Amino acid sequence: MVSFSAPIVSLAAPRLQDTGEELVIVIDPGHGGENEGTDTSAILEKYRTLITAQAMYEELLKYEGITVYMTRTEDVDMSLRERAEFAASVGADYLFSLHYNASEEHAMYGTEIWIPSTAPYIDYGYQFAEVWLGEMSAMGLHNRGVKTKIKNNGDEYYGVIREGKKFGITTVILEHCHLDAEQDAAFFDTEEKERNFGRADATAVAKYFGLKSTVLGVDYSGTELVQASLPDLGIPPMSFSTAPETCELELTEQNEESGEVKFIINASDSNELLEYYEYSLDGGESWQGIATWPGYAHNAARNQESAEFYLTLPREKDTEVRVRVYNAYDQKTESNTVNVHFEYQDELAAAALEWEKAHNGDTGIPKTDSTENGENNAGDSTVITGYPAEGTDIFYDSFYGFDVSENAGGQENAENTQHGKMRNDRLIILIAIGAGTVATLIVIFLSLKKKGKEDKKRNRRK
Repeated sequence: MVSFSAPIVSLAAPRLQDTGEELVIVIDPGHGGENEGTDTSAILEKYRTLITAQAMYEELLKYEGITVYMTRTEDVDMSLRERAEFAASVGADYLFSLHYNASEEHAMYGTEIWIPSTAPYIDYGYQFAEVWLGEMSAMGLHNRGVKTKIKNNGDEYYGVIREGKKFGITTVILEHCHLDAEQDAAFFDTEEKERNFGRADATAVAKYFGLKSTVLGVDYSGTELVQASLPDLGIPPMSFSTAPETCELELTEQNEESGEVKFIINASDSNELLEYYEYSLDGGESWQGIATWPGYAHNAARNQESAEFYLTLPREKDTEVRVRVYNAYDQKTESNTVNVHFEYQDELAAAALEWEKAHNGDTGIPKTDSTENGENNAGDSTVITGYPAEGTDIFYDSFYGFDVSENAGGQENAENTQHGKMRNDRLIILIAIGAGTVATLIVIFLSLKKKGKEDKKRNRRK
């Protein structure tokens, strides 16, 4: 498949689309029936699109000079061809297909709109798209921009747009937000918020077509739209979508006390805007922390080619940090791996070596602050010195086989303690075996006695 980027323009212009005296639009709630849409949230997409479409329909009925239809009002199956045929049957000027999004990586977030790729539909689609994206941005959503996509044979990639063009109807796909993104969750977590999307969709339609509403007390007849096409070409410039060409990670600062490190990402994409970046702490096995690329704007003229980001890492072990960047079509490129090592680990290793040296080579009993030439302070726990732990002592007592009583001392006492422990263990085992044998004999005796009584009773019955 081939993808294209949207045009980058900001000039004001009148609406290019002529709808004649009567304006007819069709709202298409995406999916339905067995076609459930994305299932990455508690409620299936097909139900959400229906709620949003009904709210859009109700809101548009408040405007004058417009006739509104819906392709479906219930949870039913409907092919893309049937949706376009219905729009054509009512003389639609515009077909709006409503959807909610999800990404392959389950990391992308934000709103986007897909429009036709050829004139004049691309011009009509782009002018509306900029109005609609303005409404979505006003709600607080990340703006992923205007997009088109075609197949290798040049046909529109998305079927509803392809079928709409066959009937001469401008068709666009509204992807309100991502149902699998934590960043978007607050925008769709209630039915009322799903209806808010529909009302915002209706406002965008009213602004695009310059509608008035006495009920709402608004007049959008003077709304100016963006310049969508180049005068000499009739279509906006487009470019093929490929993965970003470069992505390099550099460690620039490292705080040995706090574990905070600073990185710089240098990345470039000559075709598309860089939109996101995220990092890995295991060399690329898993990813987290996706964020918007600094300076990103859906209609920016060029990319910012570097980004700073900070992490606080554990000082006790090395961390393999890696990043990857995404462009506006979610094509990604990974960086080199940077191994972050702290001096604290070297200090731990040195302290551990000192701890080993503090042991007596023959017995393995550690020297302590309270042990000198085999002597020990009576009754105290043994504190091993030189062990690498920040403010934390390691205690050894007789539970681990070291006798720290008043009479303990040197190798002989340690050996005596071990021998005594072994004798006690053997005694416990013998006692357990003896107890088990006695219990078994008692059970056998009681069973035989009971059996004898039962035999006597049977003999009496005879």
